[in-house]
Amino acid sequence: MNLLLSKIAVSFFFVSCGSALALWAVHIPLIQETVGIDYSTLGLLLMLSAIGGFGAMQLSGWMIDHVGARTSTRIGGVAVGLSLLGPAFSTSPWTLGLAIMGLGLGLAGLDVAVNGAALQVEKVNKKAIFTFFHLFWSVGGLLGAGIGFVTISAGFVQSQTLPIYGALLSIIGFFMANWLLPDEPVANSENKVANKAAGKSNRRVLGFVVLAGLMASSGAIIEGVAQDWSALYLKDVQNVSVALAAWGLAAFNIGMILGRIFIDRIVEQRGRGFVIRWGALFSAVAIGLQAIAPNFEVSLFFWFLLGLGVSGVVPQLIASSGEIGEASHSGRNMAKVAGITYVGGLAGPSIIGLLTQSLPLEVAIGWGSLLGIFIVLSYSQLQKLPK
Repeated sequence: MNLLLSKIAVSFFFVSCGSALALWAVHIPLIQETVGIDYSTLGLLLMLSAIGGFGAMQLSGWMIDHVGARTSTRIGGVAVGLSLLGPAFSTSPWTLGLAIMGLGLGLAGLDVAVNGAALQVEKVNKKAIFTFFHLFWSVGGLLGAGIGFVTISAGFVQSQTLPIYGALLSIIGFFMANWLLPDEPVANSENKVANKAAGKSNRRVLGFVVLAGLMASSGAIIEGVAQDWSALYLKDVQNVSVALAAWGLAAFNIGMILGRIFIDRIVEQRGRGFVIRWGALFSAVAIGLQAIAPNFEVSLFFWFLLGLGVSGVVPQLIASSGEIGEASHSGRNMAKVAGITYVGGLAGPSIIGLLTQSLPLEVAIGWGSLLGIFIVLSYSQLQKLPK
């Protein structure tokens, strides 16, 4: 029963992350109008989320090793709800910048923590389930996009919807953490000699950690393009309403959900490499096709294909990072990969805002194709690094 409750709790926190990010994303067009900024300014502000996010991830990784995943997840679960308050009430570029930084902090802290909790459950479960948990991030994304569609269609604005939903996430998350498996700190804080030896031994895999982080970051940037720009793309390029534009993100998340239902089975039969390489290649093609999508319906199909292709890339890279090197550094190794991933996932899509100064939005979005190709080409090098 404890294992079942833990699975439910881990799934909830993935839903919490995905829904908070999606609800913020579908409100970006309204927030952009409220603050009065253009694409390039929005792109620069989106980079600020990486500043708070990277620091929060390293702290969360340290907490997993020294305190445990349950406590770290509880704190992150409360923080992610509170982080929605900033964007809800931003009225200037300065306040929006601070709000985006806070949003990055909340999402990143919970992201690393719940991944640590998921690995803990997978070890007890003794069967691959890690990617299945990531499915619930996509479920959350679909939930957030759906809530956004309904509330925006009903005439509600960000200052009404985001605070209410954020408060619910914080309250439920605080109590839901009681269902997680007990804290299991792995760092030996009392033995300095052992700590030093473990740290020295762990340095031999840092090359693997960095490369895995860069690859996962590329996958996260592709995901981030859908999160941050699909609504604006559909509104401004395909000329649909703000409410209808929310369905771009919904289509993407439906693809992610369907992919993640089967990823663990594919990994058991074909290995992680098959999922990473073919998923990245599929994603590169799908995101590139957005540049020539003739209408709203075809574009939705391409967003769906993108979600299907990229669904297993980042989870498989993060899962491996938490199981390499010294056990005493597992949380910190995962935090490094997740940190690099998060910086890319949040700051990377902002480059599109800068590209729009010289390129149409539909062409700028297509730069994600290069990242998919990078993942495919880098995987052979990843296999050569020490494990």
